[in-house]
Amino acid sequence: MVKELIIWRGSQYSTKVIAALHTKGLKPEADYRLRSAPNGLEERKKLLPAPYTVPVLRWDDEIISGSDNICRFLDKQLSSAPPLYPAASDGEVRRLEEAAAALYWTNGWLSTIDPVGMEEWSGQRARNAVAKGEVGKLAKFAQAVLPQKTFGRVMHGVVQKDFRAFLRRRGEETGSEAPARLADERDSAKVLDEARTLLRVLDDALVASPTPYCCGSATPTAADLTLYGMLERWLGDSLCPGMNGASTPTIADGMAGVTAAWQAMRKTFRPDIDLHDLKDYKDLEEPITGPTTFPPSE
Repeated sequence: MVKELIIWRGSQYSTKVIAALHTKGLKPEADYRLRSAPNGLEERKKLLPAPYTVPVLRWDDEIISGSDNICRFLDKQLSSAPPLYPAASDGEVRRLEEAAAALYWTNGWLSTIDPVGMEEWSGQRARNAVAKGEVGKLAKFAQAVLPQKTFGRVMHGVVQKDFRAFLRRRGEETGSEAPARLADERDSAKVLDEARTLLRVLDDALVASPTPYCCGSATPTAADLTLYGMLERWLGDSLCPGMNGASTPTIADGMAGVTAAWQAMRKTFRPDIDLHDLKDYKDLEEPITGPTTFPPSE
């Protein structure tokens, strides 16, 4: 019996699925093992099924790629556990899930391209990686000889360049307007305003709900969990206390619904799904062979 989730620590959608598994009563290492995928696309192509993204779930003979598909699979496989797509509000939950997913591009921009956001979210993680020799001798040498602020600017320049290239590539692959446009954006205040406008769509829905979650659900839905993955970057620590921090801690100011959902989910999930002190967290070494099996091809 194999239950294995391939993730990248810091990935918003990896956070979403880890929280979804928790909602279904499954905790990392106790009920399934975690493996780490490389961040680079060419390396992932050698190990993961198309479209080479994380998360990927292996559940016995099933291979499921993508957070939405994994959430639907979990509802099918564990139908007696709290639903991620409640039957009475399935269509609205899917609409709000898409609205939450629309935050992804500004979420990434504000935590990697924005210099303050990048430093708050992953500056310490980057310095720790260099100190441990995880990113090459040149980076370790630069950290040793450059002033801290200068080294930080150098590291940010590398991360920023990579993420802008990612946005351009994803814009070409998906035909989506947002990543292509944000790849060339330079104005942090403008991106923050765009992100808050998108976030208010979720806030309106949550304020209208009689529970802290979307559509009056007693437990987090797939829409709430998508939002949670974004908020862990903006307001939390991406499940890695001491490694990551909050990139944009004021982004939900004045949004009562989003704030209540965030607080409720953090209280529910943490520290059960923390990823900073795992005992069996290793790089994925053997390729996952075969195509994805869910949803079934027609």
